Amino acid sequence: MLEQALRTHFGYDSFKPGQEEIIEALLSRQNVLAMLPTGTGKSLCYQLPALVTEGLTIVVSPLLSLMEDQVQQLRSSGMKRVASFNSFQTREERKRTSSLLPQLDLLYTSPEMLQSKWLLERLEHVTVAHFVVDEAHCISHWGHDFRADYLRLKQVKKQLGDPPCLAITATATPRVREDICEQLDLRHRLDVIHSVNRSNIYLQVEQHERTMAKLERLSLLVGTLQHPGLVYVQSRRQSEELASRLKETHPHLRVSHYHGGMENADRLLIQQQFMADQLDLICCTSAFGMGLNKPDIRFVIHYHYSLDMASYIQEIGRAGRDGGPSLALLLSTPEDVGQAKAMLERGRLQASDLDWLLAPLQEGEALADDWFEQRFEAFGAGNGMWKSIRFLLEQLGAINEGVVQPLDRYALTEALAQKLTNRYAEREERLRAFLSWTERTACRREGMLRYFNEEPLSQHPCCDKCGGDLTLFQAKEKNHRPDRFSWQEELALLFGEREEQRDGGPYS
Repeated sequence: MLEQALRTHFGYDSFKPGQEEIIEALLSRQNVLAMLPTGTGKSLCYQLPALVTEGLTIVVSPLLSLMEDQVQQLRSSGMKRVASFNSFQTREERKRTSSLLPQLDLLYTSPEMLQSKWLLERLEHVTVAHFVVDEAHCISHWGHDFRADYLRLKQVKKQLGDPPCLAITATATPRVREDICEQLDLRHRLDVIHSVNRSNIYLQVEQHERTMAKLERLSLLVGTLQHPGLVYVQSRRQSEELASRLKETHPHLRVSHYHGGMENADRLLIQQQFMADQLDLICCTSAFGMGLNKPDIRFVIHYHYSLDMASYIQEIGRAGRDGGPSLALLLSTPEDVGQAKAMLERGRLQASDLDWLLAPLQEGEALADDWFEQRFEAFGAGNGMWKSIRFLLEQLGAINEGVVQPLDRYALTEALAQKLTNRYAEREERLRAFLSWTERTACRREGMLRYFNEEPLSQHPCCDKCGGDLTLFQAKEKNHRPDRFSWQEELALLFGEREEQRDGGPYS
């Protein structure tokens, strides 16, 4: 039955490892915690059950910029009863989607949107068949850049009737997996845990004394390696400056940049161009790539350190999803360590900051929905930090259903500061572990696997410590292609498929 549904809806003859086991568990109304390597078809694990089960499957995802693209891809493959509900849409679009909820098989939304009373009230009148948390490691990786709304999903799940839940990720240590299950209350579950190893990705780290030497090395690499590729940097400004520099030094390459500060339309355009093979290289921050299923990325270069091993594996896992040989290369200088530590400290709140931020709270006051947001904006603390603080205050009992409770301001500030200190200490430990891995004198793959409590394995080619070089990843010949397309050809490449998608289906 499942094999027939797989062929009918997706055109595949067989399941990849782990998929069938997860799907069968969901269909038997069992909770599932799944860890499958990047590029192994995690999305099919909930898309197929959504098609063969009565009711609505809700997929909670942080991938706002990719939701609509994923919906369009599913519609083009014949899965019409699918929609997204996110902040990129207009109020009218969200209203239309909400009216169609009883007819949908699959709804993509964000953890923030699932806090909306308006949406929850409508979902309560719909049979929810499955509740899926994609990129579930986000629940555990808390920090100033984290969405506190992920931690509220347990309550949302209960409010929707506690349907069978799939928490799925590509990278999670045993400690993180335990945290995911606790935060989502995943009892009586099936664990499907596969190795994080991607055997077709060659690992290499290069240490350079100065930034200029590193830049020259990068320029040489992007000019000789097979494309397409990604270059990860740590800041928005660096992504723009590096892309501009590489455009000048390699005018034959199609280079762009990407970061979270760009307009939504610009980000979507870059993604579409990359998927349509109109770009050879993107200089980007960690905001790019999650959920983007481009099979033929040949290299991922980190121009700066990742902040932890899990993030690094997520990012290099965007290479070689077609199974072909691919390169993961980290370029570093001594000063990059200081920059990585500064990234961890960015936006960190001290006890004195918290005291100022919380000073106006009055016992018995009913807080407006935007009270914290306005207060934190006045202070200059952005990136959704106010949601994290509000969540912690609710945990500490200082706020209950929006009303300020009796509180000892000094004790509350100290308790809150201690919670933040503990969280930052965890992040610092993850960075230290990653930096230690980059300085290994033994096999890098062994060190990576041991970080996730996996047994080492032997393979060739493996990494720079086990012998090997980069010749395998160099371009065999220069690509022959027109430097420019006509505007008609550009539009056809970018939107040709989408024009076909708009012709049919009640949700197109």
